[in-house]
Amino acid sequence: MATVSSSSALLLVHLRSVALATQAAAVLLAAGALGMQLPLAMDGMLLGTLAFMNALAWWYARRGAEPSAWVLTAQLALDIVGLTAFLYFNGGYANPFASLFLLPLAVAATVLPMRHTAGLTALVVAGYSLVMFTYRPLPHYHGSLGDSFDLHLLGMWLSLVVAAVVIAAFVARLAATLRAREAHLAQLREAALRSEQLAALGALAAGTAHELGTPLSTMAVLVGELRAGAGADQRADLDLLSQQIDRCRAVLTRNLTVTGQGRAEGGGRQNLQAWLTALVDTWQQTRPQSHVHLSCSGPGAPPQVVADETLRQALCSLLDNAADAADAVELSANWDGQALRLDIADRGAGIPGDLAPRLGQPFVTGKPGGLGLGVYLARAVIERLGGRLLIGPRQGGGTLAQVSLPLAALAA
Repeated sequence: MATVSSSSALLLVHLRSVALATQAAAVLLAAGALGMQLPLAMDGMLLGTLAFMNALAWWYARRGAEPSAWVLTAQLALDIVGLTAFLYFNGGYANPFASLFLLPLAVAATVLPMRHTAGLTALVVAGYSLVMFTYRPLPHYHGSLGDSFDLHLLGMWLSLVVAAVVIAAFVARLAATLRAREAHLAQLREAALRSEQLAALGALAAGTAHELGTPLSTMAVLVGELRAGAGADQRADLDLLSQQIDRCRAVLTRNLTVTGQGRAEGGGRQNLQAWLTALVDTWQQTRPQSHVHLSCSGPGAPPQVVADETLRQALCSLLDNAADAADAVELSANWDGQALRLDIADRGAGIPGDLAPRLGQPFVTGKPGGLGLGVYLARAVIERLGGRLLIGPRQGGGTLAQVSLPLAALAA
């Protein structure tokens, strides 16, 4: 069922309030200042009823509920019927406020389906036709402001001003809402595309992990056989090779275990600084030639977090990129009560200007032989946790990767 945004419904309430206040002011001016004999009791009852219904619409919109097309159609139909009754007792079609019939149609044509708009159009035509032939005439006026015709012209001006303000305000607000919704839909489409790409990469990675299991097992058997007849020097190299094979098998097993559940390997609450220290120590086993300077700062003790395996892999990928650019890498962690910021910096050659706008897209890389997936996957993981990754030039030379994460995403 078609619905109307709560913000548009609330705006309609405000604009209807302006129209009702203008009508009430015109009645009070004519009866009080000009001394015209008007059906004040009937006018008061009609405008009071419309004001009460408008208050109910305001209460409904403030709850955040999006009214259906039928609900909004009923509200606009009530406006038309109320305006018809008001004109019947106040001069009929000769009343300058007859132009307010256009306001419900302008709103309907903007936000409602065609059949609803057609029905309201028929109701407006019927109402205007009724007050054209059947109405209570207004008393004639002759005074300091001119005669009845002069007052009619003044009322037409006031009615036009009100109608112009109401229509312009509603349409402008609706256009802004539509632009915001289009931007949101574009973001959702982009996120859906990234999800499809990640799903494809995940399936490819799972298949690759299964395929690599057999050759790694074969290599482990061969290393064991070679160790039996090797000398002392060769045995040390074979031991290192065996460790690396075991590490590869452990990585493949862990990745298969956490597929689709990045926090399954969390292992409970950990001190943030201790987790980062362990991450750096593990990473440096694969990059012994690189040096990482880790610094942590923030108010109070480091927060307790649940180690996220996918986040560990994302940070290791960013550390790899920094280590490829320079031997020395700086990793700094800063936190407050709400968020965690991680800065990974190097003093390498920096990012080429033509590559910077496309960095983070799949298969876009500036490294010879690179796959262009490290930054892409890291950004996907960080955004899944509600964070943000920014990569840009570092002041003084090099590259700076800034990771911002809400602590709630890492809490137990």
